[in-house]
Amino acid sequence: MFTEFDLNPQLLKALEALKFSTPTPVQTQAIPLALAGSDIMACAQTGSGKTAAFLLPTLNNLINNPAPNSGTRALVLAPTRELARQLFKQCEALAKFTAIQAGLITGGESFKFQAATFRKNPEIIISTPGRLIDHLGRKPTLMEDVEILILDEADRMLDMGFADDVVEIANACQAQRQTMLFSATMNQKGIRHVIKQVLKEPVEVAVDEIKDKHANITQQMILADDDQHKDRLMTWMLANETYRQCIIFCNTK
Repeated sequence: MFTEFDLNPQLLKALEALKFSTPTPVQTQAIPLALAGSDIMACAQTGSGKTAAFLLPTLNNLINNPAPNSGTRALVLAPTRELARQLFKQCEALAKFTAIQAGLITGGESFKFQAATFRKNPEIIISTPGRLIDHLGRKPTLMEDVEILILDEADRMLDMGFADDVVEIANACQAQRQTMLFSATMNQKGIRHVIKQVLKEPVEVAVDEIKDKHANITQQMILADDDQHKDRLMTWMLANETYRQCIIFCNTK
């Protein structure tokens, strides 16, 4: 139960409103460590509950240690705009009954609009690396008050070529910070190098590391005679296969 953690009552109220009662394995392991201020490197797949595993202790620590005269105090980096938006929505839901404010910084928005977001001085910024680097180029001191740095889906960020940006952003935060890194695998090329540069004596949380890449995926090829046959096969599979969620990739819009 989440009540077993030493969380602020306002966060427990938000969890109750969201109907979150039983923590997932990654939450059970990571939340106490994060509440204690430890640096964390955690293996956790999408859907494992990792977002709450780092947002709950981050919100809790910000509430319990107010710093009204500082700038942004927590930074969450995500590899894509879509993931950043998802994180922002969940952060708002978990912080609903608190005074903590969050801001979203991704590509696709004007710099003028995002500058206004920074001027509001939100305690938490959720951002993609590339756009934040652009803002740091204009104002190098923007993240100097960050006490908590979170790298979500770090393996994907490195796959997308953000390794140097991540290190640069980490160096723009204060040195005496808490850093948490979440990744689906620790076997990604270069991830150990980034860990060595941005984390300090991290505690490892290994819940569901993908030891054999995509080991939980079964691949199958089904041949179709033509487009009409393909459509019939697709329709049949959607009607008869057992699945909780389904993604269909197409080659064009």
